[in-house]
Amino acid sequence: MPRSIVELTPNPFLSLFAYYWAVRKLYGQPRFQCSGDLLMDEGVADLTRWERAKEVLRIAYTLPFVLASVVGVSFALTMSQEWLIALLIPLDVLFLALFVNFSNDYFDHKSGVDKLRFDTDSDPELQRELFELFDQKLFWSGNSLDRGIITEKQGKLLMTALVICIVTLAIPIILYGGWTIIILGLIGLALAFFYTAPPVNLGARGLGEVDVLISFTMISFFSYFVIVQEFSWTMLFLSLAIGTAVMIMRISDETPGYDSHVKKGEKNLVVRFGLENVTKIEIILLVLFYTFVALAAMTDWFFLLLFITLPIPIKALRLQQKKDRLRFWRPIPLFLKLAVSLQLLTLVALILRTVTC
Repeated sequence: MPRSIVELTPNPFLSLFAYYWAVRKLYGQPRFQCSGDLLMDEGVADLTRWERAKEVLRIAYTLPFVLASVVGVSFALTMSQEWLIALLIPLDVLFLALFVNFSNDYFDHKSGVDKLRFDTDSDPELQRELFELFDQKLFWSGNSLDRGIITEKQGKLLMTALVICIVTLAIPIILYGGWTIIILGLIGLALAFFYTAPPVNLGARGLGEVDVLISFTMISFFSYFVIVQEFSWTMLFLSLAIGTAVMIMRISDETPGYDSHVKKGEKNLVVRFGLENVTKIEIILLVLFYTFVALAAMTDWFFLLLFITLPIPIKALRLQQKKDRLRFWRPIPLFLKLAVSLQLLTLVALILRTVTC
């Protein structure tokens, strides 16, 4: 049996200090000085610290990571009252998410694919339409390295600080859950780093979407399993539903960049199957998604609540039928909403089950 987390060693606040130090290094100056061929986009120098952090760390895309973990630990807390470890696991996942999102941007910057995808300078009207479509308080506006918000040197510093945080916070989790956690952690880091990092670059080989499915399923299920160390079919089905929802979100997010991926020789799922088949792929995955939801509900009827999300993908698919240049941009916020809504409703279902049973 795992020992109480209170008995375990290192101080996780050391990792928070490392992250704080790196962020101060990056954002403590009034504006960035860019050198070489890295030019600062117009208006970037006037961004507030929050706006810079939002662009660099991609806050909106961090939320599904953290909520996936919160779902897992919340399910575990209905069976075991290990509150401190339940706090540390999502915190560690938060830093993992920040690392995943920024390392993805870093290697997309190196390959040049994001610069092609977000090059709207020659089309101010498209730029305006995208600005209106995406809530600027949450969504990013393009690769922060391409835009000159952060330099490659600062990016490497940030990634190093994030890895230090991940490893430091993982130590008490490992001591609590056993050495299996090391294997799971290494698998998670590898899936995260090699999503876009050479020489593997799973995202460019048509395996990035499967990477996302596996990663989010693991985040949710093992956040539960580390605490309880007992298999649960309900938790497995919920985790697979979360993984599938985020996979759909990822496919939607990468679809508008089809031309840039083709020009760079990348063969993600959308490039392999073609734009004309994107909707079919999404429908197949949505059927699979709601199958997992139904299976979870069959094991615990409280999770019937998750079917409330059904209007969201229906609206996304309907918007995608409008064949104009925003066709594949419009569904992106909705599929993000689907993933987040699923996770939040799962938490609501767990609360209802706890207070009524």
